[in-house]
Amino acid sequence: MICLRVAILSLYDFDEVQGGTEIFVRYLRQVFPDNENITFSKSRSEVADLSLMKINLEYERMGLAISKRFARLNRQQEFDLVFCNDVAGLGLKILAPDIPAYQVFHYTYKGFAGAALRGRPGYFSSYHLQSLFEKFTANGKKVVAVSHKTRRELEELYGLSAKVIENGVPLDHFKPMPRERAREQLGIEWSGPMGIFVGRMDRTKGFDIVQAVARKRRKDLRILCVTGAAVDDENIIIARKVPNENMPVYYSAADFLFFPSFYESSSYASIEAIACGLPVVANRTGLFEDVEEHRVGRILESRDPEAYSSAIDEVLRNGEYDTRRLAEERFSMERFTRSYQDLAKERFG
Repeated sequence: MICLRVAILSLYDFDEVQGGTEIFVRYLRQVFPDNENITFSKSRSEVADLSLMKINLEYERMGLAISKRFARLNRQQEFDLVFCNDVAGLGLKILAPDIPAYQVFHYTYKGFAGAALRGRPGYFSSYHLQSLFEKFTANGKKVVAVSHKTRRELEELYGLSAKVIENGVPLDHFKPMPRERAREQLGIEWSGPMGIFVGRMDRTKGFDIVQAVARKRRKDLRILCVTGAAVDDENIIIARKVPNENMPVYYSAADFLFFPSFYESSSYASIEAIACGLPVVANRTGLFEDVEEHRVGRILESRDPEAYSSAIDEVLRNGEYDTRRLAEERFSMERFTRSYQDLAKERFG
């Protein structure tokens, strides 16, 4: 293992927000044990205490604060390498031009806005304004994309070349367990078919389709929704704010992953679910743009709830899929660790 002092710049810590980027940072910190995760909560004093949320530049303010704190810490004791997430490294190459830096793209603002926000609030600022800051943040850094989809967006929308390193999960933790035991452990008395939806209850995640299927079409079906909100629906079982380490039990309690999201790049929920052996009923986005459908279930290019309902029937009938093996081939922590260590060796090996 190459020993380097590594800084990881991110807007939030995992204890603050348990989103995909924060999970990624937690795993990356395991790859480089001598690390410091620099977040906005540790960097507030670097910028004026004036929120820019109303003009959609709050993340940029946070990123500048994080970069300034990194530069100050680097003057005290130099880092060997820095990884920047989102716009957390905004202005870094001006403040600390000599430090080798990688910009990790978990998605693109322009890709997300074009796929999920067109005609909705936030579209203009995400597509036109924040994408400019995102591209500027990558200036002077080597670029890493967490999926082939993200790499394509970087090339087509920003003219940036990127190396793809797909995310990984610990397969010794995210693994199948008996469905009956999982449901018993969670106190779920339903014995019929059940899907699992993981994410925010909004249209960009396809929750409107989840509700439509649960309410209007499938009284024989239950949907287990792992989310942060509540909803009143007799066919939906809500599990709120589940710690990530407890998710294997929830995946194992289901018969399939219900994933009708408008836009994803490389969702951890999709990787964790297939690692737990679940087939999927998914929209063609994220990693489901680059897998063979017959291995994972049904991948749709539709916003019609009836199409998803029919796909659910097909997946439940067919039963066995190759999802666990796919996770072992592409999304192991061993491969993730090796890939990032090799990346570091390119600069210091």
